[in-house]
Amino acid sequence: MSDFSDRVRRLPEDTLAALSFFSRVPVHNPPGIFDLSRSAGGWPLAGLLIAVAPATIVVLNGWLGIPGLVTAFLAIAAGIAMTGALHEDGLADTFDGLGGGRRGKAQRLAIMRDSRLGTFGALALVLALLIKGSALAVLAVHPSRAVLALLGIAMVSRALTLWHWSVTPPARHDGMAFAAGQPDTAALQIGLLSGLAAAIVLVIAFGWAALIGIALAALAIGYFSSLVNRRIGGHTGDTIGAAQQVAETLLFVGLSSVSTTILA
Repeated sequence: MSDFSDRVRRLPEDTLAALSFFSRVPVHNPPGIFDLSRSAGGWPLAGLLIAVAPATIVVLNGWLGIPGLVTAFLAIAAGIAMTGALHEDGLADTFDGLGGGRRGKAQRLAIMRDSRLGTFGALALVLALLIKGSALAVLAVHPSRAVLALLGIAMVSRALTLWHWSVTPPARHDGMAFAAGQPDTAALQIGLLSGLAAAIVLVIAFGWAALIGIALAALAIGYFSSLVNRRIGGHTGDTIGAAQQVAETLLFVGLSSVSTTILA
């Protein structure tokens, strides 16, 4: 319990550290060595802060009367700008590697490290962007719900990313993911609890649509984790980013299934 209490006390610091690592927001971190594992509890809250930019776009565009589809893609673009496309890069690299046919683990990992974009990665990026943009456009008919969706999804998707990280071993014996090891137990608990709190808020606001989205995302991350274990031997920094994108996309799908009568 003392470890848990200590991580709770350090949650603001961990959130800023995660924000600095996962975004281009200029954050002044306190001196010391950044520990990705011990800052894991701050991932969902860092995601919440990152989502403020796209949420602001939705509010402003709603006030200006800009069409929902345009608003949706501008909001997504703002989120990408905030992270420097870090998670999208992981999605593309991961699907390029996993799409390597019958190639062995070493070849798939080599493909994932190749900076060139392949067919599978390009398709994954395009499909994810189109699905998220279309879903957000449905929600943007009522900007307040779109804002709530953006903020909640940012937290829940990162909690599911922590779950992927925690249930898979490092696929390599070098690199960032190997150096980070597994998430600190107390930090993981805090991150998952933060995601759970956000999920509850989404369920209260969106009802069955939120439950559908959460179920889809959780099932997908469970399958995705099993898939990377079989094909590359565990997680990498790229698969962690890909897990966030997969979860985010399916959460948007679920929330967009809310009926027009509920949205009215």
